[in-house]
Amino acid sequence: MADTTITPEADVVTLINIFTCAEERQDELVSMLDRATAEVFSGLPGFVSANIHASLDKTRVVNYAQWASMKDFDTMQLREDVRDHMAQIMAIATSADPRLFQVKAAHHA
Repeated sequence: MADTTITPEADVVTLINIFTCAEERQDELVSMLDRATAEVFSGLPGFVSANIHASLDKTRVVNYAQWASMKDFDTMQLREDVRDHMAQIMAIATSADPRLFQVKAAHHA
């Protein structure tokens, strides 16, 4: 698996999905996303990387994932195993807000 590279020069599609959850279920949601990534997503064509972030207020989990192309992302969404994992994830999360992005600027120290 490649490291996440955040730069406008990277030819990737970025999914940023913000999940909301009850405070007491945040760890469970993080574990479920981590497991789904390891068991399903990371082995799919076009998968580049995924990073899972837990908010300090325990009410959000953010998945920052990169895919090689829109075609790879779209193909992934059609898979039954992906739909099964997402159904399990959404049984924990109270909502999700997935959006696709393209990096336009990055600044580093």
